Amino acid sequence: MKILHFATENFARVPALLVQAEKALGHDSYLMTLYPSPRNVHDEDYCLNAPFVTGSFIKGFKKCLHPFQSSPSFYRRDSSTGAPVWNPSAVEKSFFELRDRIWEKKIRDQLEKIHINTFDLLVLDGGAGFLRSGKIIRELAKQNVKIAVLYCGSDLRTRGRIPAVDDIANFRFTVEHDHILLYPGIYFLYFPFQLPVLSAREYKHCDRIRIGHSPTKRKIKGTDIILKQLGSMKESYPVEIVLIENMPYLEALKMKQSCDLFIEAVGELGYGISGLEALAMGIPSAVELMPDFEAFLGDHPFINITRDNIKTALIPFIESREKRKMLGEKGKAWVNARHDPLRVSSTMLSMMNIPAKQK
Repeated sequence: MKILHFATENFARVPALLVQAEKALGHDSYLMTLYPSPRNVHDEDYCLNAPFVTGSFIKGFKKCLHPFQSSPSFYRRDSSTGAPVWNPSAVEKSFFELRDRIWEKKIRDQLEKIHINTFDLLVLDGGAGFLRSGKIIRELAKQNVKIAVLYCGSDLRTRGRIPAVDDIANFRFTVEHDHILLYPGIYFLYFPFQLPVLSAREYKHCDRIRIGHSPTKRKIKGTDIILKQLGSMKESYPVEIVLIENMPYLEALKMKQSCDLFIEAVGELGYGISGLEALAMGIPSAVELMPDFEAFLGDHPFINITRDNIKTALIPFIESREKRKMLGEKGKAWVNARHDPLRVSSTMLSMMNIPAKQK
C-alpha cells in the first residue's frame, strides 16, 4: 500500500508518527507539509514552504476578519447542531481563492514529482485539502485514490469541516473525544504518541513536592484556576509550583521530568500531549475528565480533578511517595498500550480494510 499524509504542519508529530508506524507495518508511507514545524522537528519527506499559511500577517488578517470571535475556551462546543461547517465570508473566500491560485502550480509540480497517481491512500491530517476549493482532491478521488480525513486538534471544533474536502472523504477519523459528539459516525483514535529519548528518571527524596503545569494556551488549560488552587496549597503542604511555559521543547521536557506530580488542565476537553508526556515519564498526571469520556476510557491512570477539588484530589499523592510511584508506573504502561503509534496505525488501517502486515 502506498500512502501519502498531507498536513499543514507536522502538528505534535502526529502525521510523522503515523508515517513511521505505517512503514513499520510494511507500507510505503510519506509525509508532505505546507510549512516546517515551529519546533524544528523535520520529519516530513516533502515540505512545500507555502506562503500565506502562518506568521504575523496571517494572524493579523484573521483578527481583522473576526474581531469579535470568542477566545479559546476549555468548554466543549455545543453539539446540538452537528459538526460546524467552515463558511467563509466574502473577503475570506476571495483570499483563499487567490491563495489557491498562487499555490496550485507548486503543489501540482510536487505531486507530479512523487507520482501521486501511483498512491493508493491520501490522509488529510487536519481535514484540509491541498487547496480550499478541494479541486485536486476531487481529481484524485476520480482516479480511485482513497481519501481519509484525520482531525487532529481544534480544527473541527473551531474552523469546522470543509465541505469541499470532507464530503469527498471515504473515511473520517479524530483524536479528540468531543469530536464524536459533534460529528456522529466519525471514528475515534487514540493520539499516536512517542516520548523523545530522555535519561531515566529516578525517584529522589526531597523536602518539597514539585507539581508541574505546562500551558500552551492558558485559557484552554484553565491555568489561572490551577495556579490559584496550588498557591493556597502551599500554605499547608510542602509543594513547589513548576510552571513550564514559553520554553524550547526539550528544555520543557527536562523540567517536566523533574516534577513529582503534573496537572494538565481543567475543563471539558480532556487530556492531551502534555499529560501523556508526564505519564510516559512515570509522573502521575491530573486532568479533568468529563463523565462520558472517563466511561469511554475505562480503567485509566489519570487523577480526575475539577476546578473545585484540585487540592483534595492531590493531597493523597502529595502525602504518599508510594502512591505516586504506583500510579506513575500504571501511567507508563497505559500510554504504551493505548497510544503506541503502531497500535493506532493498525487500528486506523483496519478500519479502512487495509491489511497491516508487520515486516
